[in-house]
Amino acid sequence: METRIEILEEFKVRGFELKGSASQIPALWDKLYAETSVSGSKAEESFGVTLAIKEGVFHYLAGINAELAEGIPDTQEVLIPSGKFIVAKVEGGVEKIPEAFGRLMQRKDIQLRQSYAFERYIHPVGSTGYETQVWVAIE
Repeated sequence: METRIEILEEFKVRGFELKGSASQIPALWDKLYAETSVSGSKAEESFGVTLAIKEGVFHYLAGINAELAEGIPDTQEVLIPSGKFIVAKVEGGVEKIPEAFGRLMQRKDIQLRQSYAFERYIHPVGSTGYETQVWVAIE
């Protein structure tokens, strides 16, 4: 798995929040895509932010850049703090996301930093597919 290091400026993600099982996450994405279609948002990337995992319960937000989410009702916002991240492209579909996160977090050559980990989905307007990346905060 190829990785790279990125330094991000803080940004806000706005979308729909879940506190539940991982099996409920796809429905959250369906809701986000339906609402962005209705609102006419032209987001070319979206984010799945893991806010917390405790005893198998996921606190998760599926969203887009906050400024593109204006007009979408009943959304929540989270600030992704600036800092350094290790990034990897996910090969093999969304079902490989947990494995990609695990491989990054187990690396001995990095030190994890307390912050959010997130998925980034890149889907240019007019495309039929998307690229999936995982981002993990590091020192």
